[in-house]
Amino acid sequence: MEQDQSVAAPESANPEAGAAAPSVAPVDSATAGADATVYGQNSASANPDASVGVQYPDSGYNGAQGADGSAYPTEHASLNGTAGQEASYQAAAATENGGATDEMAEPMVPEQSYEDAVASAEEARLWEVVTADFLDFNAWIALIEETERIAGGNILKIRKVYDAFLAEFPLCFGYWKKYADHEGHLDGVSKVIEVYERAVLAVTYSVDIWVNYCLFAISTYDDPDIIRRLFERGLAYVGSDFRSNTLWDEYIKYEESLQAWSHLAVIYTRILEHPVQQLDRYFNCLKELTTARNLSEILTAEETSMYGLTVENSAQALDGEAHQNDVDKTAEPEISCSTEAEDKAKYVSVREEMYKKAKEYESKIIVFEQAIRRPYFHVRPLDKPELENWHSYLDFIESEEDINKYLDEASFVMGY
Repeated sequence: MEQDQSVAAPESANPEAGAAAPSVAPVDSATAGADATVYGQNSASANPDASVGVQYPDSGYNGAQGADGSAYPTEHASLNGTAGQEASYQAAAATENGGATDEMAEPMVPEQSYEDAVASAEEARLWEVVTADFLDFNAWIALIEETERIAGGNILKIRKVYDAFLAEFPLCFGYWKKYADHEGHLDGVSKVIEVYERAVLAVTYSVDIWVNYCLFAISTYDDPDIIRRLFERGLAYVGSDFRSNTLWDEYIKYEESLQAWSHLAVIYTRILEHPVQQLDRYFNCLKELTTARNLSEILTAEETSMYGLTVENSAQALDGEAHQNDVDKTAEPEISCSTEAEDKAKYVSVREEMYKKAKEYESKIIVFEQAIRRPYFHVRPLDKPELENWHSYLDFIESEEDINKYLDEASFVMGY
């Protein structure tokens, strides 16, 4: 996926184009970031990965939970956040992201106001420019750069400029990442979470912002359940995106690091339900995993019961030793090694059918996907050929009666 050009040199941007956010209060408002919530309210259209003849009981994934994660425990509410709370997010942000239920949160302390951040002469000049014309993208970027240059350890100056800028341009996901990095360097974990929560409300259908949020969680939390729930939140929104492979890859790396083979097998299975980028690689990885691990290691509890005695015997064979108590069992029917091979072949065969179906759909959309040169939002408008491609793509999706799958991605890119 191409990098976010919203963090590129400002001279390449059209300052009056693509302003997706509504007008907001003057830039010195302490609540400038509130408008970002309007971009995350389409939770009803999010389509969590649907099961196609395969159950995922032990993966932390449950389609009934939906994208809002409403079935998640209340602890770690900032990472397991619910879409239904978006409208009241800012009012509740301090409680959700810094409360006692968050094991990584730091003690809440009274914050200074923006007015305590003294501006340099150049900052003051640029603030006057953006106050007079809040759609002047180049001036905003110059102001951010000037603020970062002289801010030092003054987090108030950083917050003031990023809150104001992101209130006007909430879809510029690269700046949410930069804001979170500043908070991590100058304040603490709770503030980083707060920024990322605002980010995923503002730019919900950005694969990159979910990748960055999940990587932060991996570096911060030791509890796999917390991290898995965050991955599931993101995948509920962007898991079917053609370019969602970067988020799936990070999930795969994490489960591999835990040697959680059944979780890993479930992830590969779910990927094969969608026509995502690099689908061939994922199918090959699943086959390699099936070959390398015993079947009992990669099956879920429900799948284990389907395979019955075969998996039970395979689990016993993991010890690599013959036990004295097993001698009396020799009269029982034995399961040959070929049965394990046959069961593995059946396991792969079911997923191969899913893979073929996804590949068939991919063959229909690949011409549109390959014509997309800018799969992210930028204030600079799309050129005519790419805009026409998006319209043709949406016409195709509508004809396939699968409009919800890609409509949100198109809206994000085009800034609607």
